[in-house]
Amino acid sequence: MNEWNEGYFTADTYTYGYYKDLSPTYQNFCLLLRGFAAPEINENSNFCELGFGQGVSVNIHAASTPGHFYGTDFNPAHAANANELCEASGCDGKFFDDSFEEMLNRDDLPQFDFISLHGIWTWVSAENQKIIVEFARKFLKSGGVLYNSYNTFPGWAAHSPMRELLIMYDKFIGSNNSDINSRVGGAVKFTEDLLNAKPLYARGIANVDNVLNDMKKDDPHYVAHEFLNRDWICMYFADVVEMLSSAKLEFACTTSPLDSIDELNLKPEAISFLNKINNPILREQSRDYFVNTRFRKDLFIRGARRISAFERRKRLLNMSFVLLTTESFEIKCNTVLGELAFNSAYNDTLMEFLASDNYRPKKFADIMKKNPSIPFETIEQFIILLVSIDKLMPCQDEAAIKKVKAQCDKLNDYLFKRVENSNEINLAVSPVIGGGIGLSRFAQIFAYEYKHGKKDVDSLARKAWKIIESQGQRLIIEGKTAESAEDNIEEFKRMARFFLEKQLPILRIFQIV
Repeated sequence: MNEWNEGYFTADTYTYGYYKDLSPTYQNFCLLLRGFAAPEINENSNFCELGFGQGVSVNIHAASTPGHFYGTDFNPAHAANANELCEASGCDGKFFDDSFEEMLNRDDLPQFDFISLHGIWTWVSAENQKIIVEFARKFLKSGGVLYNSYNTFPGWAAHSPMRELLIMYDKFIGSNNSDINSRVGGAVKFTEDLLNAKPLYARGIANVDNVLNDMKKDDPHYVAHEFLNRDWICMYFADVVEMLSSAKLEFACTTSPLDSIDELNLKPEAISFLNKINNPILREQSRDYFVNTRFRKDLFIRGARRISAFERRKRLLNMSFVLLTTESFEIKCNTVLGELAFNSAYNDTLMEFLASDNYRPKKFADIMKKNPSIPFETIEQFIILLVSIDKLMPCQDEAAIKKVKAQCDKLNDYLFKRVENSNEINLAVSPVIGGGIGLSRFAQIFAYEYKHGKKDVDSLARKAWKIIESQGQRLIIEGKTAESAEDNIEEFKRMARFFLEKQLPILRIFQIV
């Protein structure tokens, strides 16, 4: 291979996104829902992420999860950021700027309990896909878990030619432009203009306007890395399964818990058809046709082992869950069938119990003990729905929380100070869930100042104003720039009150402050 970037878009660094699907704690929860045994997570566990981007997810999980973390991203700027985050938390992380081939040939790697790659598979060459399979074959333990997310057919069948228009424009014209916004904007406009000229191709495509409009709204850095790579290999689920089988990997489930409830995603005739299929791979591939899947987030196991229904129930009962918000919300979700509301007679009762005792985590067993008239299956479905709409998360056990608390505190302090000068990583790290939660820039500033002695609205507001005023910035209130110090401070006071009343209780429960 002659080019170090191997055709991957490296004219600009990637976004600073966080993906809970990469959390080992969350992955184990998804596997338990489907009745699979998963590796125990403890201080001896080994984790690896291939293609970690800016290193945000891998560092959040390294700080908040017991064990040893490894990873690589061949963009040296990404690796540098990952190692800066690692140093800030003091976690046991080793992050490289190796290619996948170089990573495969290292002689200093352990056997891994978990290997994850998010948004990598589709965007690398066929040669690199084979290297990834070989890496899993060589380094994943028996019983270990591999997470792989990728674009897939049939959902991409109609729109893949549109991606070719984007990359052809960029290849012949856009690549001469060093400005990422102009480069992406030019490719999108060219594609839009071509489709507006009514080619025969466009007549048979549904939702083409929506796809282009989404691209216009997306971060240009994301669009560039998503669509402007030389390699883009979209595959059917069954083909990915076949490739990974050479590493003795078996498909277990997705990291979308809602997928386990067919009634919320499929019409009765689809369920009837699928229930006649005994082969799990054929059934899953057929299901992709019914929901027109475009992107999959799959968990594979090297030597998948089913646990009994009794053991599954026992483990679920012993698991704790915590609400992510103190705000009231409707229990509804977007599925293939549209927006569906979950109107159960037990909603209010279950929500009231989850919010009791100042939102502290609740064991599944305690939910049942408090509400003996509610069936186990109803509570389980309720939990799945809340997790799926990002209102609830599974928790680590107390021993794990104690082990990682200091690392989380250090990384949070670093992130909260970093956000004073940049708005790249709007997250906080929680030892309770072994992962991150979203937190706005000013909530991060408030959290840092609260931890370090500023407890009242006025002090928090004036500190936040001092930070942005020193940078020549002003708040935007109802679409207008607030020019005066008084107007900015008053708005900051409003935000500080919201922080103290609504956000602080959750941050305390998550052991962030």
